[in-house]
Amino acid sequence: MQTVQKYVLEPVKTGGLDEKTISEVLEVLQTVLDSVYELERFSAVVGQMLAERFGDEVTTRVAGMKRNIFIFIREVSIPREARQYKFKSYDLLIKAKFHGVRSLQDLAAHQVACSIRNSPVSLEQLPIPSLTKKVVGKFVETANM
Repeated sequence: MQTVQKYVLEPVKTGGLDEKTISEVLEVLQTVLDSVYELERFSAVVGQMLAERFGDEVTTRVAGMKRNIFIFIREVSIPREARQYKFKSYDLLIKAKFHGVRSLQDLAAHQVACSIRNSPVSLEQLPIPSLTKKVVGKFVETANM
């Protein structure tokens, strides 16, 4: 399922994490939501980016309900510099609430990127304006992540 939708992130269960760590997790999730337009790859990319930031123990589960996405994140650990005496891990539940569809330019660029993904025609060969090429390039790059 292809998606070019906007989401608003809402923490449902924070598991006792401090505001700074929660905002870092939300920042990672928002970055992935803004850059990955295929829902199938969303879970893998979120897991990879959270593991890079919080350690390899982090596991994620993603479920969709109607237009909303629920992200369960397990084993988010506090960074070493923020720990007091011992290691402690936390679980988070985040709701990505459907907010709307992206701009018409994003929708058109996404369609062009999908059309040329498996085509021998390169982006530079297309007779489209340079500003549109930049937006299409964003979609082509995220497809190769």
